Amino acid sequence: MDIINKYFPNLTDKQKEQIAQLDALYREWNAKINVISRKDIDNLYEHHVLHSMAIAKAINFKDRTEILDFGCGGGFPGIPLAILFPECRFKLIDGTGKKIRVCNEVAEAIGLKNLKAEHLRGEEEKGKYDFVVSRAVMQLPDLMKIIKKNFKKTQQNALPNGLLCLKGGNLNEELKSYSRVAEITPLSTFFDEEWFAQDKQLVYVPC
Repeated sequence: MDIINKYFPNLTDKQKEQIAQLDALYREWNAKINVISRKDIDNLYEHHVLHSMAIAKAINFKDRTEILDFGCGGGFPGIPLAILFPECRFKLIDGTGKKIRVCNEVAEAIGLKNLKAEHLRGEEEKGKYDFVVSRAVMQLPDLMKIIKKNFKKTQQNALPNGLLCLKGGNLNEELKSYSRVAEITPLSTFFDEEWFAQDKQLVYVPC
């Protein structure tokens, strides 16, 4: 929790309590279902919670913004973002049903009212959203092909509607044949821990 307070010192007591509950909940679920790499569970707050919250360093979502978490896995980045933005609406989708169960159970346990998770493939999701968020589920051009149908035409945030995707590694090869403008921000811009300096990036692609 200390690392979260370091970068997000203005959280409400409720938000702090919700984030603090994540450790025990994910350890419990990880014992049943391999949601997070077992060797990485001790790094939950740095590698998963704070990593997800990097998106909140790039944009302060306005109230009533609707956000789709594509390929949410066990709930990242959607659950930490839903904690940070209680007046926004989040939908989490993943093609693995047991991971969706974890998302819904964790959300219920910490009292998240602004999030729902559904067992769906991206091609099946028909809803319209201001933003899509994701953590490295597939190559960026392939992801944009699937989600282009899911963006609202109207804009209510300072940042135009689009994809906010957390990626690792060298993106040159992935993006060299991609015609759309992609804005890449190293996560070391936001966080000074060594892990974030290891080719961790936030990619923004306007729709």
